[in-house]
Amino acid sequence: MVTAPAVTSEAFYRLVTDPSPSLLVTAVLGALIVLGFLSFKSRGSEKVLPGVPELKGIPILGAAPIYLKHGMPELLGRLIAMGPDGISYANVVDNILVSVHDPDMVKEVHSFPDDVASREGAEGKMSWSPFWTLRRLIGNSLFNYVGPEVSHQRNVFIREFNKDKANAEKVETIVRIAQTHADALTCDVDSADIPDIRYSADNSAIAFWGETLYGNPHRHASLPQTRPVGGKVLELSEHIITLAGNPWPSVWYSFQLFFMMVTPGEPTRSEAALRLKVGKVVEGNVTKLEEYERNNPEAPLKTICNLSVMSGGAKTGPLSKFASEFTNLNLFGGRHSIGLNVTWSLIELDKHPECLTKLMAEIHSVDTTDFTSVNSKMPYLDAIIMELNRLHPTVHATVRVVNKETRLTSSKRIPVVLKPGMLIYLSYFYLHTAEKFWGSNSMEFDPQRFVGGDWKESPFMSFGYGPRNCVGYKFAVLAAKVYLVTLLKTYKLDVRDHDHEMKLGTLLETQKPVAVKVTRRG
Repeated sequence: MVTAPAVTSEAFYRLVTDPSPSLLVTAVLGALIVLGFLSFKSRGSEKVLPGVPELKGIPILGAAPIYLKHGMPELLGRLIAMGPDGISYANVVDNILVSVHDPDMVKEVHSFPDDVASREGAEGKMSWSPFWTLRRLIGNSLFNYVGPEVSHQRNVFIREFNKDKANAEKVETIVRIAQTHADALTCDVDSADIPDIRYSADNSAIAFWGETLYGNPHRHASLPQTRPVGGKVLELSEHIITLAGNPWPSVWYSFQLFFMMVTPGEPTRSEAALRLKVGKVVEGNVTKLEEYERNNPEAPLKTICNLSVMSGGAKTGPLSKFASEFTNLNLFGGRHSIGLNVTWSLIELDKHPECLTKLMAEIHSVDTTDFTSVNSKMPYLDAIIMELNRLHPTVHATVRVVNKETRLTSSKRIPVVLKPGMLIYLSYFYLHTAEKFWGSNSMEFDPQRFVGGDWKESPFMSFGYGPRNCVGYKFAVLAAKVYLVTLLKTYKLDVRDHDHEMKLGTLLETQKPVAVKVTRRG
């Protein structure tokens, strides 16, 4: 087998977008054109989805230039704009990308069993799904499990992170860490300028997970002017996020597969190097777990050990295969929704002081260290979190790969037959912000829309839908609520800029750092 050159996807992207051509660029583009030509010949002039609007693009490459230059969010936006009946598609080299953006059709796709459509596609077949890139970076995880074992593994997660009993046991730890991190923003002074509150919120999220899973006490506090212990973890996590959502790793991988430079499914050299870094972080976490167990022999099992026991592992010793895989997955996921929920909360509450006043009154009316109060007796806080996840969904889109031919029965006017290999993209952001679903103020922050049950007629899928929805969203929401409330009780917060806009990348983030001045309350 030919050894692949150690070129990262970022370097490859720079090479491709550099105006001076190189041999590598020429080879990659040539391979893409060949793939597109072969696909074009095999399909001929026959329309792939008769009656469904198609974004034409250019001959052979189709919409690849849009996809590769601007990313999936831009391509999705164009597809949605031209598909008024809730479905449209484009050819990207040898891939058919279908945008499904009608609520009923989205729910139907989410409800497909794994043998019909899954995150990666049929076993043994490579696709441009970002979940394939993720698997190469962190290994197997719950994301790519299919078949009978999925139900058991999901139930293990749900028991630990989506059940009130389990989360009630975690709330004391969450409250303690939230207050420690909040206090660390100013230390011994009355006020401080925080250059990016997202960074602080993300570090708090890492600490929530670190203590809950491993008993790791070393990520609980950091001075705002210094590099937190979680900094390296954040950098690694951001790198994984960027690669998983960027089209270029899939292009580069297709190129290497085409020239037999890599074994199908195996990581490239640069991906393998990143995976080694993931392994070192996980190894450090497990070492902290072992240290915690030695120092606290009578303490209840930490969550990662509970996951291990429930998936066939022993109470002591090596973690089960499933629990070990989760340690990798947790490095990638789990903290983003917490950090972004807190960040967008502060932005929106700063812009809407009347909402902040109403929330502060609710905060002062209950015991915010009590699980029942935070979980079920703060309806306005719940409405704020729901509205944030409507307007700023952390995961703004997802994808499914069709494994077997199936008819989309909820298509209202057009008979749609999905073929194996098609990539079906589902935009939560569109469902959450379209006027046709949420009214003329759909792009405005208005928590009142979630007070009462009227919103239930509108599409809301921030945590997914159906049998593969998020198995840990209740823990994430609890952590975000506790940290937000702790910040608001401890400080008066002044968001420095009032022009923060959304950036649709792998996640929905802010365009720039969110600088905040925090002043201790008297």
